Amino acid sequence: MNLRAVLTSLTFRFMLRYVLVLSVAVFAVMALLYGIFTYSYFQELQDAVVDELDTVSLIYSGQGLSGVEQYIVDREQDGESRRFEYLLTDESYSKITGTLVRWPEYRELGDGWMAFGLTLTGFDDSESEELLGRPLALPQGGFLLAALRYNEVIESARLVFTTLVRTMVATVLLGVIGGFFAAANTLRRIDSVNEGIDDIVHGDLSQRIPLGDSVGNVRRLIENFNSMLDQTESLMHGVRTVSDNIAHDLRTPLTHIRNNLTRLKQNVPADSGEDVQAIIDECDDILSTFNALLRIAQLEAGNRISTFSRVNLGELVQDVVELYEPLAQEKSVALQCQGGEGVCWDGDRDLIFQMLANLLDNAVKYTETGGRVSVSLSADEDGHPSIEVADSGPGIPETDRENVFQRFFRLESSRGKQPGSGLGLSLVKAVVTLHRGTIQLLDNHPGLRVEVTLG
Repeated sequence: MNLRAVLTSLTFRFMLRYVLVLSVAVFAVMALLYGIFTYSYFQELQDAVVDELDTVSLIYSGQGLSGVEQYIVDREQDGESRRFEYLLTDESYSKITGTLVRWPEYRELGDGWMAFGLTLTGFDDSESEELLGRPLALPQGGFLLAALRYNEVIESARLVFTTLVRTMVATVLLGVIGGFFAAANTLRRIDSVNEGIDDIVHGDLSQRIPLGDSVGNVRRLIENFNSMLDQTESLMHGVRTVSDNIAHDLRTPLTHIRNNLTRLKQNVPADSGEDVQAIIDECDDILSTFNALLRIAQLEAGNRISTFSRVNLGELVQDVVELYEPLAQEKSVALQCQGGEGVCWDGDRDLIFQMLANLLDNAVKYTETGGRVSVSLSADEDGHPSIEVADSGPGIPETDRENVFQRFFRLESSRGKQPGSGLGLSLVKAVVTLHRGTIQLLDNHPGLRVEVTLG
């Protein structure tokens, strides 16, 4: 399986987008829930600090300093309530009593709240704790500070944030892996369908798309496609039957007519012989057109695949060039051949020869006297051969480059100037398609450049 094909497939990209959107949505929901939880937790902390301030203030008002000190001692002995820190100062913030050494350096949080750090030193190491506090001005003078440790909230925040990030990363990774295998499985099925379609496109109408383990809409699509192929094969069989009947009913009589005219020419006066020869030439043109049509029909039906064998394209190109050198010299057209040594490919030698002959015939025929025609042959890294035929003629307008492959299509500029039936490039296209290749018509500045790649 091609890794790049999987990663760029529609299925993988859809799965990736789905996983990313889902992960972001889950992260947003969890972050919102965490924000609500944190807000509620800090609200409880603030309420606890306010209650503690009220309690200590009442004790100080009723029992004085000794009552406050005893309360602090009792709270320190209560393990569940050890998170509180206290400080009672005079009006100049000098310590009177409490668990804090001095008035702390703090950060204003608004509405009278403050946050500060407290370093606790032990025998082995020290740790810092964060406290949330609120001072209270006492009626008797001085200040009372009650603070509550909230390290648990910070640790919970770190834990939740780390969990959120790790969960999101794990979700994305698992989604990417799952999407990769889902895309690979989908591509495997698509490749199987494409292979069957490729064989069908190149003429093997007996092929059908295998159902395999396909289910649901995919299975129904393949079944409908196979049903359509059954109908197409039936229609093509009918077309081939009609073509055979035409060959039997028309080509043979035309050949007889031509032969009779040839014999008649030998028995008529010389001045009438020219008229008879003109009729013979017309019969030859009709037979040539008819044979070309039948050959194109056979190629489109894929009937010549069984004749494929190893072909030395370099030698084949040389043979075609040598065949057209006399015609090129007659028109003073420079004909050049480049490359192609050792390039071989599996194909039908006669059809490739006919394809090259049609291309070279057009190039020489439409190139003005003193022009040039070049033929080159090369192969890419995978060994696929590429044949290029370029000329310095008038070329083909870009708007007509697809139309010239249609049967009987001829450019208006060439009608009446050059003989032909408009089937030459149609035959070339059929040969290229049979060999699983591509053909392009490009500008040669001036002229036309035809690039044929066999696949």
